[in-house]
Amino acid sequence: MMITRNNLNEILFENQDARLLIERVVSHTQATLYYYHDNEITVEKALEIYNRAMRAEEDDASSGVSFLDFSREKNKLVYTGSTC
Repeated sequence: MMITRNNLNEILFENQDARLLIERVVSHTQATLYYYHDNEITVEKALEIYNRAMRAEEDDASSGVSFLDFSREKNKLVYTGSTC
């Protein structure tokens, strides 16, 4: 599912810090994030996503992040590239 500000309550976060980082990404950037149920977003992963989204904004490019392989390799982020 695509992560939006309206469905953050359906996502499993390690703690409030992780949630706030992802909320900032979906609220203030053009990044597109996809979440697959039952995967916890850790603070480390949220910070990685946040930094990547901020770099993409500086470069004036959209980016996508998928958690497709997240359950197989616990901390692996799959970058789906530009979604322009």
